[in-house]
Amino acid sequence: MTAAAVRSVRPSPTPIAALASWLADLAAHAALGPTPTEDVDVARAIGRVAAVDVESRWPSPRVDVAAMDGYACRAGATDGGRVGIGGFSRIDTGDALPPGCDRVVAIEDAALVDGALALATPCEPGQHVRRAGEDIEAGAVLVRAGRELTPYDAACVAVGGHARVAVRARPRVAIVPTGDELVAPGVPPAPGAVTESNGLMLAGAASSLGATATLAAPVADAPAAIAEALLTVQADLVLLLAGTSRGRDDHAAAVLSELGVVTTHGVAARPGHPVVLARIGTTAVIGVPGYPLSAACTFQRFALPLLARLTGRAVPARLRCVLAADVTARPGAETTVPVRLVRTPDGHVRAVPLPRRAAATRGLATADALLVMPSGTLRLGAGSVVEV
Repeated sequence: MTAAAVRSVRPSPTPIAALASWLADLAAHAALGPTPTEDVDVARAIGRVAAVDVESRWPSPRVDVAAMDGYACRAGATDGGRVGIGGFSRIDTGDALPPGCDRVVAIEDAALVDGALALATPCEPGQHVRRAGEDIEAGAVLVRAGRELTPYDAACVAVGGHARVAVRARPRVAIVPTGDELVAPGVPPAPGAVTESNGLMLAGAASSLGATATLAAPVADAPAAIAEALLTVQADLVLLLAGTSRGRDDHAAAVLSELGVVTTHGVAARPGHPVVLARIGTTAVIGVPGYPLSAACTFQRFALPLLARLTGRAVPARLRCVLAADVTARPGAETTVPVRLVRTPDGHVRAVPLPRRAAATRGLATADALLVMPSGTLRLGAGSVVEV
């Protein structure tokens, strides 16, 4: 048996093994980040990933303040349900308590009578008072490194004394579609032509993860044209779309082998089997299969964890739900099933399997999540508790 024949029957690695091998190669060649740190205005930090822990510079509130509109009363001045002249002062919500005052009587619980303050209800020390540091203590960690800042985080950071935040630079993702058959959106495709949509889809997916995505014009199915496009782009990750299988116009693996190092060509997964994982210099490259569902699964399996490593961002959490119908898988391969999520009246979430046609753009668009069936799991029955 020839060496080529041996390679042809060698089993494909699992996606997990392929990912580990690829990440190890990238790490060995300084291609795994993290991305540099940059300081941005707190208003522009929303959606960015904190590069370091952010600690409060001072407490909030800075001093004891009133939590209600009313009257600040001096300590010990409210005995007998009445506060004499000089024992209280008018105060509004958020005002600092005057020296010697330790409680606030709500305006609706008191009345001025002959210059004194008559209380409708008892008022204890600390009542209607926000103590200094009650919300945020000085030195408290407001945001941990690796957290994607929400609008509420940004407000908290601002209250804690920061006008700027150290965040990870956005990873640069370049998407390079290939194929003589591709036409731009809006152009009626002639017989045999295909609207370029995977690039749009994956650029949006990368952007949603905090990357700066650049979508190149489609490249012809010619090795020289593909090589030129790959050597031209500057990015942390390149998604080379289509041309990963073994057809006459599939040149991705050969071109990447000439320009750099291919760690994997083909994984034990359906859809997305013919993926190519490679590196050109210090740039990570994924050869993405051309069918929409295959492209989406490839992005989830390989691009998402890489982008998480580059920024320190957490990989999105999985959701536990109940399978609404039986699903089956091919033997010897990890299988991904798109699902629609439906919340039941009792508050549970059901995962409704959708058709797995790899070319079904509409089916992918109506999916809410992806169910991954590990290799060796040939069937999951309705009612099974799964993670998506």
